[in-house]
Amino acid sequence: MSFDVVIIGGGLAGLSAGVELLKVGKSCAAVSEGLSLNNAPREEFVALGGVLFSGDSVVRGEFDSDRLVKVFTRNLENTPLAAQSFILSTGKFFSGGLRSTKDIIYEPIFGADVEYDHDPAAWCSPDINSTQPFECFGLATDSSQRVMISGRVIENLYAAGEILSGQVEIINSALEVCRRII
Repeated sequence: MSFDVVIIGGGLAGLSAGVELLKVGKSCAAVSEGLSLNNAPREEFVALGGVLFSGDSVVRGEFDSDRLVKVFTRNLENTPLAAQSFILSTGKFFSGGLRSTKDIIYEPIFGADVEYDHDPAAWCSPDINSTQPFECFGLATDSSQRVMISGRVIENLYAAGEILSGQVEIINSALEVCRRII
């Protein structure tokens, strides 16, 4: 199956980007493993003709040099989703977009570069009422929000939403990715 854009993650940022891309005539698919706290973009995404693979997850991607060519999902198995552009919007720790061991923090689908303090003792603050340091960890991207893997920019893989490093305006990050893709 081929689309203009494949969105990996079905939350607010990814599906808001999908809605905007559909409005300008882009064909979009979204792979959404879990439920979203906000169903409005999901309903609008489907109403505008977006293809939603709900209850599914991307398990791997296939690259050609510095471009992501297609992704494979758990449910579709050997049927890839190909696209010109991809948006990675899987959230952070609570939604599984980032994972950790006691020593490292990593992005589980593509092995994308993650910006974080490499001293695990610095991941949390003893003051539970303050912003926790781990809340600012996220994907390393270039100035166009393109994801980096092993220090290389992946030309057509963008990040949006909470998976980005720092404090992120979710909708603004999604709209910025749309501007880059259009």
